[in-house]
Amino acid sequence: MTVRIEGFHAVKHALRFAPGAVSGVRVRSLDGARALADRLAPDITELLLSAASEAAVAHHTGIEAVGRIPAEQRGVLRTRTRPLVVLDRPRSPGNVGAVVRVAAAAYASGVAVTGTLDPWHPGVLRGSAGLHYALPVLRVEEAELTGPVVVLDADGDPAAPLPDDAVLVVGSERTGVGAGLRARADLVLALPMRPGVSSLNLATATAAALYRR
Repeated sequence: MTVRIEGFHAVKHALRFAPGAVSGVRVRSLDGARALADRLAPDITELLLSAASEAAVAHHTGIEAVGRIPAEQRGVLRTRTRPLVVLDRPRSPGNVGAVVRVAAAAYASGVAVTGTLDPWHPGVLRGSAGLHYALPVLRVEEAELTGPVVVLDADGDPAAPLPDDAVLVVGSERTGVGAGLRARADLVLALPMRPGVSSLNLATATAAALYRR
C-alpha cells in the first residue's frame, strides 16, 4: 500500500529515514527544488533530485512524492527500551500527526493508536511532516500491549518518573483515557500545571511527558 507524501518537509523526512520507501517524486521545478533543499536540508539534495521529475504539483512547496507504507513493526508492542506512545481512540488526524512528530523527536519507540482512526491517514501523515518513516506507527488492540502501562491523567502523580519501557497512554482532551486502559494502569502520571489551566492539547501533553523523564 502507498500514501501520498505532500510538501518538502514530509518528503525530506521520508527520504532521510526511509529512502527506499519513496518513489514518484514530483517537483514543480528542478532548480527550485535544488535551491530549497540546499537551503533547508542539503543532506538530501542529491537524493531528492535523482528521484525527481518535473510536473504540476499543488502543494505550495512544489514537491510531493509517493511513499510505501512499511510493514508494521509489532515487536515494539512486546519489548522496547524507550516509551511507546499509545493514543486511546483519537479522532483528529492532525493531532495524531503532531504526536508522531513529537514522538520521533523524543526518541520514543513508536506510536500506536486504538480505535478506528487510520494512523496512516493522509491527514496524519501531513501532521507528522513525514516522520512516520522515523519510527513504528501502527494501530493496536488493548490486549496486545505489554509492559508497564502508564496513563497520563490530571488526577495522577506529578512527581513519578516515566519508565524507559513504558506504554504511555494518552487520551483525548474531551474524554480522556477509556476505562479499559485506565483499569490496567500500573501508574497514573500527571503533568504539573498552573491552577485554572484545564488541559493541554494532545501533542503538547505527550511532549511534556516524554521530555520530563
